[in-house]
Amino acid sequence: MTSVRGRSAEIAAVRGAVQVAANRADDIREATARLLLALLEANRLTPSHVVSAVFTATPDLDADFPAHAARRLGWTDVPLLGAREMGVPGALPRIVRVLLTVRSARGARLKPVYLEGAAALRPDLVAEGRSAAGAGEAAGAGEAPGRRARGGARPARRIAIVGLGQIGGSIGLALGRHPGWRRIGWDRDRATRRRARAAGAVDEIAPSLEAACRGVTLAVLATPVDTLPALIARVAALLPRGAALLDTGSARGPLTPALARAATRGVRAVGGHPIAGTEGRGLAAARADLFERSTFALLPARGAVPAIVRALVRDLGARALVVTPADHDRALARTSHLPYLVSRALAGVGREADRRGLSGPGFRGMTRLAVSDPRVSLAYCRANRREIAAAWRALSDALAREVKALGKEG
Repeated sequence: MTSVRGRSAEIAAVRGAVQVAANRADDIREATARLLLALLEANRLTPSHVVSAVFTATPDLDADFPAHAARRLGWTDVPLLGAREMGVPGALPRIVRVLLTVRSARGARLKPVYLEGAAALRPDLVAEGRSAAGAGEAAGAGEAPGRRARGGARPARRIAIVGLGQIGGSIGLALGRHPGWRRIGWDRDRATRRRARAAGAVDEIAPSLEAACRGVTLAVLATPVDTLPALIARVAALLPRGAALLDTGSARGPLTPALARAATRGVRAVGGHPIAGTEGRGLAAARADLFERSTFALLPARGAVPAIVRALVRDLGARALVVTPADHDRALARTSHLPYLVSRALAGVGREADRRGLSGPGFRGMTRLAVSDPRVSLAYCRANRREIAAAWRALSDALAREVKALGKEG
């Protein structure tokens, strides 16, 4: 570590290195991102502490620039430099090195991080038990003990994301900030698959649903509610025994029996509903921060929620809330499903006045939900129609009282 002292903080430098699995752009970015996050975690830093980053790579890594990983992590204001190392006979292959210049507290001892095969470059750190400092802890949550990669770091968890619209795409983008995940995407629409890959929402696109489910630890199903029962059954038959399955349906009525059947096949089935989203449609509306500070309802088919599902919710930035299917559907009918139908109806009632310019921000706010994708929204409303009917009766009574009260003197 080198340092230059200032008035209130110390400008210091810390090194790290990682060995990349193969000379592929995805592998270079994933390994570099994992290294950067491990350096921050080991030294209790945030990206705001980083003054600059200098990357070097061995000459056998030319599929991508390691600095691209930093940009994908949101280091948009950090100066990044890169260079290719000269080939040295007998040197370790496929190594990415980084030198971070950071602001740290005075006297703080920064810890270098050398991951996987790169740990051989610093045997002194291995002796201290620090070669993989800060790395892999989150990546291993919820997984059964198994063989780890060289250097003690756990391999990335493989997650299948089935359905790459707003919810599935946002899950992929959010997990892209956490390189402990390997995101395998699948969508029945070929153009959506291509766009998701180009947008960085997934690490790879599977050629089929069967391929997407092969060898994964968790599958997340993000398709319209009316397609989910059949999809749950199909994916449960494809997943490895012991893998977790999580849907994202907004109405639980038709999904609870499907999840129970999936659980009998040795799959850890969990109902899920991220209570987030916008009126936007499809992958174009996906955002990496869509779930931050939102509630993610969880409804396990059997037993407790698997640790890997809780890890997923945590990495999305959401708060897990375990509820029953009945409580969920009753609540969502009143806070989401009925408001959508009311918004549609109000948009129709006020359409002519709005065309004439006789509407204001209140009308626009009340009718915002009406432009949501009807393919998705009407599917969950139909699935929850009984609770919506009960909610409508309650709203009608309340609204009638409000209107009646207008005739009374204040």
